[in-house]
Amino acid sequence: MRRRNFGSARMVWLSIGLVVAAVAGTAGCSGSGHDENPRSGATPSESSTIITKEATEFGGIVIPDDASVLDARTEHGRDTLYRLALSTGPEGVQQLLRASNFSTPLVKVFRVAETTIAGPPLDTSPSILRAEDEYRGSDGKSIYRIIIVDERDQATRYVHIQLFDT
Repeated sequence: MRRRNFGSARMVWLSIGLVVAAVAGTAGCSGSGHDENPRSGATPSESSTIITKEATEFGGIVIPDDASVLDARTEHGRDTLYRLALSTGPEGVQQLLRASNFSTPLVKVFRVAETTIAGPPLDTSPSILRAEDEYRGSDGKSIYRIIIVDERDQATRYVHIQLFDT
């Protein structure tokens, strides 16, 4: 009686199965490693202006004239999240807080859990200030606002803003 060798046939089917699984797992992916959608993830600069406008309306934030918007991102799902990164001076920070009717003062902290979307990393900052409050949107919803200020030197402030309705 002759014995059949099914080992090589199994290997062929296993290989085909792995290839099919790999192709199915990557279908629809760009392979670039980041989301090209300007409403989440990396944001092209022309979309930054639109997102900044939406964010300021959403969270009642008033950006001072002397501030530069470094980046703006948003994510929409069950909740809405806006993230802004600004560069301004010390007076610009105070103007932002006053004009935005921020209800709590900035407090010096030694580290924060939040990450940045632009500007230098917070773990290299000589001084970090943080404040958070709750803002009531025009539709009556609560919007939570977090502001982190990186006091990089006497004249430079990087302001990181997170706005969300969770």
